[in-house]
Parts: sequence; C-alpha cells; structure tokens
Amino acid sequence: MGPLQCNVNVNCVAFGLIHTRMTSADAKAGATVQIDGRDIRVGLNPEMLKTHAQRNPLGRGGTPEEAAGGVYLFCSPKSNYITGQTVAVAGNLQ
Repeated sequence: MGPLQCNVNVNCVAFGLIHTRMTSADAKAGATVQIDGRDIRVGLNPEMLKTHAQRNPLGRGGTPEEAAGGVYLFCSPKSNYITGQTVAVAGNLQ
C-alpha cells in the first residue's frame, strides 16, 4: 500500500502590528470595548507604537484590509500547490 494522500494544504499567516479597535486606543487612557457583555481593556502604549513605526521598514502598522490580503492568498485557488508556508503580514518587520 502506498503513502496516505490527504490533499490538505497547511499554511500559516503571521501578523505584525495590525491597527484595529483593540490596538488603536491609548492603553494609558483606560479604553475598553464590550465583547460578549464584558468590558475588555484595549490599547497600546504610545511609546511602543512609535518604536514599532521606527523599526518597521514601511514606517507604520498594517490595516485590517492588508491583514485580510494575507489570508485571502491562501483562500484563492491559485495557492493550491502552496503548503507548509508561513506568510508574515508584518510590513517586513523581522
């Protein structure tokens, strides 16, 4: 009997800083969002955001639309022969 063939592609999308409602608030301001009836503290330290922008070759964090592009790559039939890969959606931040 030959090897088992599952025809399953296993890939990963690794995100860098993506600006969302969870990251856009100032952590020091005590902002919260309500998720499933619970208030969850959100936000990032402004100094950390500044450092991130300086270290990132694109000079900024990503947008949700840019993050979705990395996921969409693997949803496309054009990626059917790609497997075992991690795509970093991080603005080239290493």
